[in-house]
Amino acid sequence: MKAEDLAEAGQTAEQLSLDASREARLVAESAIDQVRARFGAQVIGPATVFRRAS
Repeated sequence: MKAEDLAEAGQTAEQLSLDASREARLVAESAIDQVRARFGAQVIGPATVFRRAS
């Protein structure tokens, strides 16, 4: 593998996506990363599903 003519991330174009659900997941992932960076990894974890009583 060889990398040439690399540029800073801020100097590149952003790839557009036509997959709205993927974009929503990426936004949520970024927000979770920011919360973990600020408050620690233990404050956010996987969601729990509760069964509703019939």
